[in-house]
Amino acid sequence: MPAMKALVISLVGVILAAAGCGGPQKVSAAELVQRGDAICRELQDKFNQIQAQPPANASGAVDQTKDLVGAAEDAQSSLRDMEAPQPLQGPYERYLEARDRAIEQLKAGQDAAENQDGTAYGAAQQALAQSAPRRKQLAESLGFRVCSSNRGAV
Repeated sequence: MPAMKALVISLVGVILAAAGCGGPQKVSAAELVQRGDAICRELQDKFNQIQAQPPANASGAVDQTKDLVGAAEDAQSSLRDMEAPQPLQGPYERYLEARDRAIEQLKAGQDAAENQDGTAYGAAQQALAQSAPRRKQLAESLGFRVCSSNRGAV
């Protein structure tokens, strides 16, 4: 898994170097969908790997949730490295903001797991699940297929 993370970080670095700057790279609508869905596919794969085995105890839940947060933040960073074309900028920003809120819900679950607070952990999980349809709707409005599939990822 660390090798995969290093590969992703290297790939993002190459893309940014090719763009000639450290800011978001302007992309076409088709590129946004293609790259965004690739990022979401990778995130879904990582979530599936992380969650392949249920945690055996509270410590395992903390570790698992930290890994989920890290994977979600990495994907969010990659998504933020793209600048949507003008007609999609507003919807794309709303989608990214919804994902930011989902990451915050994951972090709330992580905090709850660290504090061994099952009630707060459950509430964070429920909030994340309840916000999924809105993220799905926003992703669909942009033309994303993978990002809108809601297969267990943010």
